[in-house]
Amino acid sequence: MTERERIYQDSQNIVVSAGAGSGKTALLINKLKSEVRYDRTHYKVAAITFTNKSANELKERSRETGKGNFFGTNDGFIEKEIIRPFIKDALGDDFSQNFETEYFKTKFSTFDDGLEILKREGILGAYSNQKRNFKFNLAKKILNDSNACRQYIQAKYRMIFIDEYQDSDIDMHDFFMFIKDDLNIKLFIVGDPKQSIYVWRGAEPQNFKSLLETGSGFNIYVLNENFRCCFDIQNYSNSFFLETQDQVKLEDHEVEDVIGVRNECSLEGLYKRNLIDPEKELVILSWKRNYAEHIANYLNEEGYNFTYIPRTPLDKNTKNSSMLIELAKYVKNKRYSVYHLVNSLGLDLSHKEISEMDDTISGLKNTGVNKEEIILILDELSNMLQINFEEEELGPFVSVILTDEYDVAFNGQENINKVMTLHSSKGLEFQQVLIFASDFKLFQDRDLNEHYVASTRGKEKLIIMLNDNYINYLEVIQSRLQLESLNQLIKII
Repeated sequence: MTERERIYQDSQNIVVSAGAGSGKTALLINKLKSEVRYDRTHYKVAAITFTNKSANELKERSRETGKGNFFGTNDGFIEKEIIRPFIKDALGDDFSQNFETEYFKTKFSTFDDGLEILKREGILGAYSNQKRNFKFNLAKKILNDSNACRQYIQAKYRMIFIDEYQDSDIDMHDFFMFIKDDLNIKLFIVGDPKQSIYVWRGAEPQNFKSLLETGSGFNIYVLNENFRCCFDIQNYSNSFFLETQDQVKLEDHEVEDVIGVRNECSLEGLYKRNLIDPEKELVILSWKRNYAEHIANYLNEEGYNFTYIPRTPLDKNTKNSSMLIELAKYVKNKRYSVYHLVNSLGLDLSHKEISEMDDTISGLKNTGVNKEEIILILDELSNMLQINFEEEELGPFVSVILTDEYDVAFNGQENINKVMTLHSSKGLEFQQVLIFASDFKLFQDRDLNEHYVASTRGKEKLIIMLNDNYINYLEVIQSRLQLESLNQLIKII
């Protein structure tokens, strides 16, 4: 029985650590469908995640699951199912169900202060401390104090599916554990601690890691298989690591999608020999920036249309890098609106607050904006969101906004052919990828990791130019797996 089959048959609390390309969304949806299909009771399920975009995808792909199930964001779930309908029952008639949300202007330090503002002004605000979550504190209090609320949730839901759990904050985690432990509602949690992107707003990946390490009443499953890449590429990339070599399948089939080019061969030669499909996306990866630029310039001089995608100053993994990258897209990409920005950042804002944010940051688009004005705008945005931009983050963002050198990385304009550095390709995927053996020494873990990232960017085809250092490169594969023939993993021409 496969790991997925065991998950589908498991009726207990479940935590799934699902790596990139492992098909976690499909897993969640299939599990949800199976739970609905085989349950004949009145109970419903809820599927919740962090952004409206992700929630809509879950809903769209789960259409046939019937009526009454909830699909939405974390904030939407607790507001619709807990806070608004039961706030009076838990806290008294002085609290209105028709409160407004105002996270920018209404800040406070303590839970009691937040309750007083909610009662007196009818405004649901936020803690000044971005790492704490008043809304989820309030939802837990209502659940705890309202017998009617607990009965409603227990009578309606038998399982709650939570996606991207690595981005939950400490108060979300506390709330969901209360749901499991005190209300005995099953949880199906999916995430990947390597992909946490909301640390800037209080996300705590350790919540997810602790569940994986301790169990805490959950059955634990780990999915490492990468469905992004074709069989040949996945097989090849796994061969370089001792811990993944048991996944390598040396089946009796002809390798077609991992090709080592040993003889001198131009791009035109690759096309003529049908090793690359000219109608599909091709990305060339190089270790060094100047070499990547040289490749792009040379190919364009030869009549090919390649775009060099530079590694930008914002690619450094800082606390707020993901937010600043999305903000750069808002500035550089005409099709990227403030609504795209809000959704990408997983912010739960009213239309009024979104408009206020747009008014604040729209100045970044002004032609004559200068460094001082950019920093003032970021300062105002940081006050709105109650975050702190580090000093080391301001300079790189300013340089991105004030120059056009990096525009191609943010303006949304696509070209079927690209050249970029290995580091710029992390987290991306392409139809066809070409790499150079000479970029990898493969004698240290760091080199192996970089090679794994590069080789798994391609979904359908991996071309390896066996230039210069290719003998050592091929020897690593053969010695690690003690292969009789390299042709079991790579087609060498």
